[in-house]
Amino acid sequence: MRNIKIALMLFTASIIVFSCDGEERRKKKETKEEVIPTDIRYGFDFEKYDVHSGQVEKDWTLSHLFAKYDVSQAEINEAYLISKDSLNLNYINPGNDFYMLCTPDDDSVHNLEYAIYIKNAVEYFIFDFRDTVKVLAKKKKVDIEIKEIAARIRKGGNLSFAIDRQVQNTAISFPMIDEIANIYSWSIDFFHLQIDDKIKIMYEERSVEGEAIGIGDIKAILFNYKDRDFYAFMYQTETTTNFYTEEGKSMKSMFLSAPLKYSRMSSGYNLKRRIRQYGYRIKPHKGTDYAAPYGTPIWTTADGTISKRGYGSGNGNFVKVKHNPQYSTQYLHMSKIKEGLKVGDYVKQGDIIGYVGSTGSSSGNHVCYRFWKDGKQVDSRKQKFNNAKPMDTTYIPTYLKYVDSVRPMLDGINFPILDTISQEIDSLDKIIEDSFR
Repeated sequence: MRNIKIALMLFTASIIVFSCDGEERRKKKETKEEVIPTDIRYGFDFEKYDVHSGQVEKDWTLSHLFAKYDVSQAEINEAYLISKDSLNLNYINPGNDFYMLCTPDDDSVHNLEYAIYIKNAVEYFIFDFRDTVKVLAKKKKVDIEIKEIAARIRKGGNLSFAIDRQVQNTAISFPMIDEIANIYSWSIDFFHLQIDDKIKIMYEERSVEGEAIGIGDIKAILFNYKDRDFYAFMYQTETTTNFYTEEGKSMKSMFLSAPLKYSRMSSGYNLKRRIRQYGYRIKPHKGTDYAAPYGTPIWTTADGTISKRGYGSGNGNFVKVKHNPQYSTQYLHMSKIKEGLKVGDYVKQGDIIGYVGSTGSSSGNHVCYRFWKDGKQVDSRKQKFNNAKPMDTTYIPTYLKYVDSVRPMLDGINFPILDTISQEIDSLDKIIEDSFR
């Protein structure tokens, strides 16, 4: 019986010890959970500090930023020299956020330990005033994801409106539109887009903490312009990064040196030229003449849109091509214009637009090639263009393999459904109209 009592006492004691030990572990666990920081920003637990925040005001310097805090002018000067010389922080921008991390439980705003200045969505600076002054430049992690969009040009022929409707983020849409315009600057006239021109884009989206902040590289584009497909693929070699067509040709097309394959320059641009037909009076010649046999094909020297075609008493049969808002070219004295060619047609560099003749005021078979820059006729041979170098032929095989891997993904992107877009636009137009009533 005595042994049974002893056993029961030992069992009861073990339960008490186990319960106490379990209670102790539970309390430790709860204590541990209580100290888990919940407001971690820029590498700091904001709950440990008395945090003051605000935005930089107009004309502020670092002195203004730290004016309310226990920071001496000598420390401010030291912080400025460190940030200016080694971190390239020459000035702080109005509207940018800042945080002041002060010692807690202090009624004043003194005892500043750290200051955080937000330069942009990625970059920020930490000022450490605890002992000696330190300034650190930091960057948030930027995530990059490949995104796809497709847009269809609607009312007004506006690419910006079409892409804005798909992206709805100006940090992405504005840089993207600008880049697209640069890539196709010699292929597409963005002032004359037409309804149902379409575009597909594969691009990198940059984001920080789940929020999109802009685009990285545009990887590939398919622009269906006037029912013709224009591909552009970004490709990096050991020396350059450029956009090329599906065949490896540069997207930045240069003007051809002449509008004929077989020709000779018979007369140059000359503002003081005397012409026999006009009694040797000075009559400026604002073009370059290329003599060639009757019927020799004439081609456009760069991609563009036919802006004029017809006959003039001096010009004879002529065609004028607008290449972009800055440049236009004109071809005079043709024996005939290419059959079926009309105003508004899109032509690519090297396309035949007519044939050599001697119509109008002409003394022999030739084409007079005229060149406009910013609305003024200039000497085409003196113009310098920023053209990309062609891809080195050694890279072509690898490039074509790359295109074969990317193009199916680009082609697989679906254009927005026309009927749905039309309904959305009609609805938007109605909302706008109603707002003005």
